[in-house]
Amino acid sequence: MRIVDTLLSDYQSRHSDFQIDNFIIGKQGDNWSMYKQCLREIHMRSTSLVTLKEDLELMDIERWKWKFSISKKSKIRKKRRARVRNELVKSINETERELKRFVSLAKKLKRKIGELSYEKRAVLEADSWLQKARRMAGMDMLINRGQISQTTLEMIVALPPRERKSILYEIANGPDPNRLIGMDIKR
Repeated sequence: MRIVDTLLSDYQSRHSDFQIDNFIIGKQGDNWSMYKQCLREIHMRSTSLVTLKEDLELMDIERWKWKFSISKKSKIRKKRRARVRNELVKSINETERELKRFVSLAKKLKRKIGELSYEKRAVLEADSWLQKARRMAGMDMLINRGQISQTTLEMIVALPPRERKSILYEIANGPDPNRLIGMDIKR
């Protein structure tokens, strides 16, 4: 069991900073989408932390109640509670670490975005969806030899008329998937 404990000391049950930066937040594309994803992640983790800390507190209360019992069952229960308590503490620490990372990213993105008004939020939201549709179209074209998937086309059709015309014009007139994606990908 000692080797298992030694090996598991290297185990990280939650996301690494690299995963958070590139695959949870970075893949969102634009600052507004990344900021919104940070806020979702912050909300989930801060809510989770409250529950985890309450569970730990309840466990500590239970431990106090069982402190004076000496039967064999009680000893086993005590060991089990200690294991569960340790897992709760680890989970709290990992959740706090992730939360700190998301807060750090959200603060940087908030500085880029600035103060939000109803109008600014609407513009950012519309632009975010347009950019997502452009990226999807560009990726489809790269993967499907110039063809756009039904899912991407349905998304483009759902855009407001002006944005829809803009992206369809861009696709129809000498489409450059790299430009649509916003990257320089060599084929």
